[in-house]
Amino acid sequence: MYVVEPVGKTMPYGVNRAPLGTPFIYLPPWTGNILAPAVPDERGNFDHYQPSTPGFEAAHLFGSVRFTLDVWERYLGQSVAWHFRDHHERLEISILPTWNNAQFGYGYLEVGSQFETDGSILPFSLDFDVIAHEVGHAIAFAVLGVPGLGKEFPEYVGFQEAFSDCVSLIAAMHFPSVIDNVLDETRGNLYLANRLARFSEFSPHSQIRLANNQRTMAEFVHGWKNEHDLSEPLTGAIFDILVDIFHESLVARGLISSEVENLADVAEADPAARAPLQDAFDRAFARRIDGFREALLDARDVVGMYLAETLWALGPDFLDYGDVATAMLAVDEVETGGGFSRLIDRNFRRRGIGELHAGRRINNRPRRGHSHSARTLLPRDISNFPKMSYRERVLLARSMSI
Repeated sequence: MYVVEPVGKTMPYGVNRAPLGTPFIYLPPWTGNILAPAVPDERGNFDHYQPSTPGFEAAHLFGSVRFTLDVWERYLGQSVAWHFRDHHERLEISILPTWNNAQFGYGYLEVGSQFETDGSILPFSLDFDVIAHEVGHAIAFAVLGVPGLGKEFPEYVGFQEAFSDCVSLIAAMHFPSVIDNVLDETRGNLYLANRLARFSEFSPHSQIRLANNQRTMAEFVHGWKNEHDLSEPLTGAIFDILVDIFHESLVARGLISSEVENLADVAEADPAARAPLQDAFDRAFARRIDGFREALLDARDVVGMYLAETLWALGPDFLDYGDVATAMLAVDEVETGGGFSRLIDRNFRRRGIGELHAGRRINNRPRRGHSHSARTLLPRDISNFPKMSYRERVLLARSMSI
């Protein structure tokens, strides 16, 4: 993989419209001019680049992608084989600072910027959560694949988002500073607002969504508008599984009592239980800080491994969240003889996962197959797009020339 900072690139990869309005697919590689690439020092390191200097964003972006892959390739048990490998040898990681989004697609991972109301510009190339989330899509496409035409259930796109959020969460938990900050902030009560539960809090007002949420599938049975919203019941269930495994590890280590673990379950629904729960965690954490850290790292690795094994067990066609729950329970049966089956099943059922299913997508421009999804576009989809006139092709070529 490689990073490019294109000069003169005016549109992101994916589906765009030509000068006369005809939609077309725009895919890498970028062949125009680029800014000078970041280069390593004599030891192969990039830490000589300082924030706000040329090359720093590119180095940070590449490092974040590589770090996330390193974490998840360990859980997967092998290197990620790109789903676009038949057409591209390497992943192009592109910075498009004028674009207000980020995406992974066929042969590329592209990041733009967040434009704040006060006029400030926050580059996504410096936002680890956003970058790791897009790497999550890359992993999902590599292992799970893309549904066949007419075989995409709504929950496939929700799974893509939930899995990618979990990739980001688990990868962030490999930074010792994140673990220390979370434990210092919560004293082990992870249901308090904390870094793990917030995705992309790049600025104080711009977090994307919460892993610690109360959303259920009942909200989506009559339809849905946004795949990120649709993902939240699944993300929330997996976060709850992480917390419950953490609690069980604390009990097994003698760091909290089973009564405190039960109180944590009560506190999710009963606000009156939250103050005594926090008092109990405060006292326990003060006695064995290192034990809490070890328990959280163990829970991280259990959930990371379970998610990876679940991904291997799934197929893209007609995928729904119930398949995810069934696969994870099967993984637990193999790994522990069903040791976590009760808490896994409970957390999925509480969200209606496996019992309720998402209805149809509700918007004014329904997607038709892959041609309206930048993430799932494949070269075969080019034939589904209308032909441009010669005049429009010339105008497009001129608009994209450097």
